[in-house]
Amino acid sequence: MAGRRITTSSSSITTSTSTSFGGNNAQSLSLSRRFASSSVVGSNSAEAAEDAMLFVHHGHRPRCREYEKFKSPRNRASKMFLELNNEACAKSKEAYPTLWQDTIRVGDSVELKMVSQGGLKESDKQELEKIRGVVLGIVNRGLGSSLVLRDVVYGLPIERRIPMYSPMIKEAKVLERNFIFKEKRKVKRAKLYYFRDRNPLLTKVSKY
Repeated sequence: MAGRRITTSSSSITTSTSTSFGGNNAQSLSLSRRFASSSVVGSNSAEAAEDAMLFVHHGHRPRCREYEKFKSPRNRASKMFLELNNEACAKSKEAYPTLWQDTIRVGDSVELKMVSQGGLKESDKQELEKIRGVVLGIVNRGLGSSLVLRDVVYGLPIERRIPMYSPMIKEAKVLERNFIFKEKRKVKRAKLYYFRDRNPLLTKVSKY
């Protein structure tokens, strides 16, 4: 470290330390702080401010900014996309207010009416299909949210992942609450994927 000179109103004190490592740096720093405190006490306010600025440590800097913090364009884009996604979900719910009127929970048995063919417009060619199943999980992804349904048809387990905000869905209703445990105990998991390895009859909703 180079020699430092501190002036006071009464006398001047000169401290010089040689370049060293380890404890010498700590001793020189403590000496400099001691001399700085003595100089601040015996000097005027202006001189004290100048002397004190010589020994400002990095950890004692004021935590304030005079400039605006940099905002990453990537974060702004993700926030804008999230707002647009939420607006689109709200518009979809307003367009079909009675579609998701019943709150669907994991473990419930539900029935959905979906368009199988004939297009979205109501006509003679349009055909609807009933889909039943147990909700094994709900995937929340904005407009990409979906239901994971599992059913057993003619002894064959069938699992579907149906988008919740699809215009193909015309009607949705809950057949039975807590179908998976028959109201014996609560469903305490968000995903019931372990029922894939259990008896298929536990997730059978259809009668055939």
